[in-house]
Amino acid sequence: MLTNKLFGGVLATTARSLDLRMERQGLIQSNIANMETPGYKVKDFSFAKVMEGIATGQGELTRTNAKHIALDPVEFSKASAFSEAARPVDLDEEMGKLAENQLMYQVATKIMTKKFESLRYAIDEGGK
Repeated sequence: MLTNKLFGGVLATTARSLDLRMERQGLIQSNIANMETPGYKVKDFSFAKVMEGIATGQGELTRTNAKHIALDPVEFSKASAFSEAARPVDLDEEMGKLAENQLMYQVATKIMTKKFESLRYAIDEGGK
């Protein structure tokens, strides 16, 4: 993809982080929604571990045949970092995680926006 060559893979990495942030937001919301469900256990995954797994290429398998289905490295990393704590849901903790996740999502979208604004600036020859 041309944009990856322009921005050195920043857009692809940021896009993956946005996908993971969105999935984590759903998990946290699910924890809050099931707060009073008897026997419910807190579910989450470590965002840092998943992104580290993606960066190091963990989960990428060599396909020996073109007909083999490729394993998504994001899904592999997420599954390996998934945890289910044997404790009830703490609303304050979950709300803190929700706020942090939302803030980090906004930061990632801002990074993508700035990259495209810089490209637009270059195309417009500096606003001439």
